[in-house]
This record gives sequence, C-alpha cells and structure tokens, in this order.
Amino acid sequence: MSAALDGGPVLQVRGLTVRAERRTLLDRIDLDFPARSLTAVIGASGCGKTTFVRTLNRMVELTPGLTVSGSIRYHGQDIYDRGVDPVLVRRRIGMVFQRPTVFPMSVFENAAFGLRVAHEPEAEIDRSVTDALARAGLWDEVKDELDRPALALSGGQQQRLCIARALAVHPSVLLLDEPTSALDPIATQRVETTMRHLKEELVLILVTHNVGQAARVSDRVAFLSAGRLIEQGPTAEMLERPRDPLTQQFVSGRFA
Repeated sequence: MSAALDGGPVLQVRGLTVRAERRTLLDRIDLDFPARSLTAVIGASGCGKTTFVRTLNRMVELTPGLTVSGSIRYHGQDIYDRGVDPVLVRRRIGMVFQRPTVFPMSVFENAAFGLRVAHEPEAEIDRSVTDALARAGLWDEVKDELDRPALALSGGQQQRLCIARALAVHPSVLLLDEPTSALDPIATQRVETTMRHLKEELVLILVTHNVGQAARVSDRVAFLSAGRLIEQGPTAEMLERPRDPLTQQFVSGRFA
C-alpha cells in the first residue's frame, strides 16, 4: 500500500454499506478524512459507529456473516482490492480499542509487539518504542521502569501504552473506538491531550458518544443514526448550528 501524499484526502469512503444477513448496519456512507485532522464520529449506542471504524482497516472481516460493499480508498487505493494485504492495511491504519488491551509482558515489549512481529532490527525497535512512548505522552512516566509489567500500570497509562503500540509501527491513520469510556476524568484528560498532539501529524478518527469530548478534541464531526450518515462538518458548526433535527436532538441531549 502506497503512503504517498497526493493532496487529496488520506481516506475516502464512498457508498460504504455493511450488511448482516437481512439487516443493514451501515447504509451508503460517504466521508473524506484529510491529513492532520481529527474527526469525531458521534451517535447513539447501536447506530453503527464501531462497525464503521472497523471497516476502515478491514477488522470488520474478523466478524463472520458481514458483507461490505462500496469503497474505502487510502491515498487512492481501495483497501478491499484483491491482493491488498489486510495485515499491511492494519499497520498503516492502526486501531485503539475501548478497553486497554495490554499483554502480560513488560511495558517495553508491549510497545514493541508489532515491530517484533514485523521482524524489525533491534536498533529500530529501540528507537521506535522510545519515540512512540513519547508521542503517546507516556515516556516521562515509564522511562525508568520499561521492564515493569504493563499490567501494573494504571488504566489510563495502559490506554496510552496501547496508543504507543499502535504508533510504533508508523501508521498514517489512527482509529480510536471510545478510548476513554473506561477511564476516570484525569486519565481521560491525558488521553485527550495526547489526541490533540497526534492530530497535528496523523489522521485520527474518534468514535465517541460524548459530545463534550468531540467539542474538546475534534476538527470535524460526523453524526450517524441507524447506520446512516445524517450530517457532517466542522465541529463548531455541527455542535452549535446543526442543520438536521436528528443532529440537533442528539447534541442537545434530547436524543432517544
């Protein structure tokens, strides 16, 4: 997969539809994701937010019975084309999940996991892990105890370690599926600070049903309801002057 910049969107979604037997989970979604931006995908539980981001790096294929149609282009190349390696897709388009998924090994080895799978040389692993931990806002807290078991870290530190693990393999896009929903307010603030820094260099796509969080960290907002993209646009416009009544109901807290 080429990562060459061409001036267009890094990710371009057209007509994206996901079906499970007779049920449509996503219905003809069109969205662009420009470089160095953070888009918040908002909507009520069950609206298709997680399914949507899981299509963006082909993780949806890990769920039996789902069919995907339409196109998702990364720098112009459809990631679902025959011959495109899904492992490489997930390296270019990383993902951080709702709950921290650290492995029963050291802080360093957690951050290095993807690099070791890719058989990177030791010098590159050392450099990339240090850089990733710094970019995830965790280096100063763990630099003197990299051999410490990752499971001994706090929940917020574990989530930033998961972000570092995704960053270590040098993605261009980072998907974050409600990454702070299990964290306390202080840990949430630290992860949000990390997101604000990272959007200056990467494409971030954040799933959240927290309108306040979308307002604090995102540049653009996309609102989903019942598998459809209802409205999308700059954050202030979407949250303060939404055009669609469904969006108005959701952002004002009156969405049922």
